[in-house]
Amino acid sequence: LTLLFGLASINTLTVISVTRYIKGCHPERGKEGHCISNSSMTVALVLIWVAAFFWSAAPLFGWGSYTDRMYGTCEIDWAKANFSTIYKSYIVSIFICCFFLPVTVMVFSYVSIINTVKLSHALTGLGDPTDRQRRMERDVTRVSIVICTAFIIAWSPYAVISIWSAYGHPVPNLTSILASLFAKSASFYNPIIYFGMSSKFRRDIFILFHC
Repeated sequence: LTLLFGLASINTLTVISVTRYIKGCHPERGKEGHCISNSSMTVALVLIWVAAFFWSAAPLFGWGSYTDRMYGTCEIDWAKANFSTIYKSYIVSIFICCFFLPVTVMVFSYVSIINTVKLSHALTGLGDPTDRQRRMERDVTRVSIVICTAFIIAWSPYAVISIWSAYGHPVPNLTSILASLFAKSASFYNPIIYFGMSSKFRRDIFILFHC
């Protein structure tokens, strides 16, 4: 379940970065009913959870393995990759598909957005009639960038240690535990970042709880 929800979170952040990229760099494609619509978002949500379920369920059917880490949780048995080509193929595949590719997509998306915003500022003045909409898009993009940066910082040590141990290199238990707990803390600070940086999110929360 930890892996399932963790992968769903990673996939969600990747989809958010792609939607931000479309709306920021190709606004004509981001109009309702074109690339970003209720139906396309529904398909994206289904794919997010199907992919997360596939990778988290694979060890239950023999491709990969789970193990008890003796501190209240279980996780993928990275060390078994030393003794089995099948287990190693799973670990390398999940590293590429569930960490490397999402990070690449996020970095590409937000670097493209930053370059587009800089170009837009250079070409337009402050009196542009779409300046308010541009500020709103910029605020949403800033929150998304912080969320994705926090994700990369949280998950990178765990990913590096996991692939390191999968290739037979020893990792101290304390280092492994800290990296694992640090990675799983990502689901805790995401709402805090949203609440602290997004005034719209705060307003919606206050309305939801009748504050």
